Amino acid sequence: MTATSKLDSAAKPAIGPSGDLSSELTAHGARLLRNATGGEVIAEFLIHWDVPYVFGLSGSEEIGLWDALVDREERIRYVTCLHEHVAMAMADGYARATGKTPLVALHSIAGVAYASGQMVASFRDRVPVVVIAGRQSTDFRGHDGFLEAPNLHVFPQQYTQWTWDVMDPATIAATLRRAVLLAEAPPGGPTFVTFSKDLFERRIPQTEILPRGKSRVSRASLPPAGHVDAIVEGLLAAERPVILLGNEAMREEVSGEVMAIAEAVGAFVVTSWEMSMVYPTNHPSFAGSVLVQDPELPRRADVFWSLGGHMFKRPKNEGVVVDRAARIFHTGLDATEVARNYPVDSAALANIKSAAAAVLAALRARNLDTPSLRARRKGMRDYAEARRKRLAEAQARAAGKSPIALSRLFGELDKCMGGDASVVLETVTAFDVAQDYLTIDCNTPYEKRRRAYGTSSGVLGWGLPASIGVAIGSPGRETWCLVGDGSANFAIQALWSAARYEAPIAYVIVNNGQYQANRMNMERYPGRMLATGRYPGVSLGHPEIDFVSLAKGYGIEAETVADPELLAAALGRAKAAIAEGRPYLVDVRVETRYGTFDPDWVGQFSIARQLSK
Repeated sequence: MTATSKLDSAAKPAIGPSGDLSSELTAHGARLLRNATGGEVIAEFLIHWDVPYVFGLSGSEEIGLWDALVDREERIRYVTCLHEHVAMAMADGYARATGKTPLVALHSIAGVAYASGQMVASFRDRVPVVVIAGRQSTDFRGHDGFLEAPNLHVFPQQYTQWTWDVMDPATIAATLRRAVLLAEAPPGGPTFVTFSKDLFERRIPQTEILPRGKSRVSRASLPPAGHVDAIVEGLLAAERPVILLGNEAMREEVSGEVMAIAEAVGAFVVTSWEMSMVYPTNHPSFAGSVLVQDPELPRRADVFWSLGGHMFKRPKNEGVVVDRAARIFHTGLDATEVARNYPVDSAALANIKSAAAAVLAALRARNLDTPSLRARRKGMRDYAEARRKRLAEAQARAAGKSPIALSRLFGELDKCMGGDASVVLETVTAFDVAQDYLTIDCNTPYEKRRRAYGTSSGVLGWGLPASIGVAIGSPGRETWCLVGDGSANFAIQALWSAARYEAPIAYVIVNNGQYQANRMNMERYPGRMLATGRYPGVSLGHPEIDFVSLAKGYGIEAETVADPELLAAALGRAKAAIAEGRPYLVDVRVETRYGTFDPDWVGQFSIARQLSK
């Protein structure tokens, strides 16, 4: 039995046969469209596949798509911005928060070029997003017209799962289906499709949109039995086992299984560098980011299991991190990463949740009440207790410092934020401190825990816009965005979108007045920079960036705090604002790390005085 309905048809482009669009739902769940424009096919595809948001910045080549959205605004929300990098990052955040694959619509080579930085970031973090772009009409391609890029569809090819140039409007629905599937296919990442302007506007006699339910591929691939057995035997025989959780744990909630495994065998758990906080921070097995809080931990390991993790995604070559005598296991769905950099005793392409569940089941079938395992579990708990004590003492010593100590900032944030808050972190040189003092509670069910999102890409400007996508995808949760001052300036325009859409986000600028990550690496070089304290391109002073004025210029209430005794009250005002449904920004002046430098030396010169000579 089928149901037929007429859709409202306002003025349509006089391209192809005229007449009203009709829609028919077939018995097997497909939607048949008759006499639809290419833009209407895209819009109806998004509705049929439950993709309620389009992120983008409109342009002239995509007019047929924008026209199709007008009468569907209750079913498809268009989220606009002031820069395409922002659109891409908003979609990225939405994908992380919901597990759904969103659509980003860009304008020609200009929009694609502007968004490409964040496209790289989504690719590096394996976040599924479908990106489409308009280009010149088919009758004008090849003329080297305005913004023409003959190979636009291959421009981002190295940082996408798949690219395509649509040549026939009749293939639009099938191409979008393929783009979603390939964005979600392991290891995941953006796909990219281009459309000539007229293909958005041409009418198609009939097209079929297949159902979403018949267009999914399970990721739950099982590991080989031999791989599971090898890991179990290795963990039981080890004296110093370490488990590394990597980027794949952002898509697969595996912390429950890993906590149980760690408790069973007394293993320490570390996470990949600068990624989302996917593991409870107060669990006794947690030891922070790999090679950061305790750099020697992986070097001491005699068994090392990388579960969906890169070995090792760091800014520099760390040499041999895991001893060659250690037994190494690597499990994941990313064929480009498993066993890539280190020799392995057993490696498998498998879903990390399925693998962890299989290892846990096999462990529970063994005798876990042995003297050696009891001693290892005690050692794990003692290590955690000593670590907590060391962190608390460091926090107490720094509590009154001004500028504000990072331990004080994240400690106050931990007390202020809701237990189920969404936290977006782009605090490159403070991420380790955030992990030390922000609590992801192991005693709270996953559904009610805080969610802390981060990026390992190194592409700045992700946090401010990503938090908008996270807020859209996580209604009912507080959303906090903690971002460094350097990173914030790469996407400050996102504040405009936050204000327009009344996004209840508490923005906290972790402001140390510099590109501290750059200076940290410069300081390691034993040359004139280290000797003089002069670091080119590092200082963000002269003039000082006024984040309060910037925020207010974009329509967001804001304040600055430098006194640690005033910090809690400022964060409280931010919390109250988001509870009332509006964004709020707090510019927090914090301590610098990694040695000293001369913030007043900026390599400054006056163009005006040069011209007057």
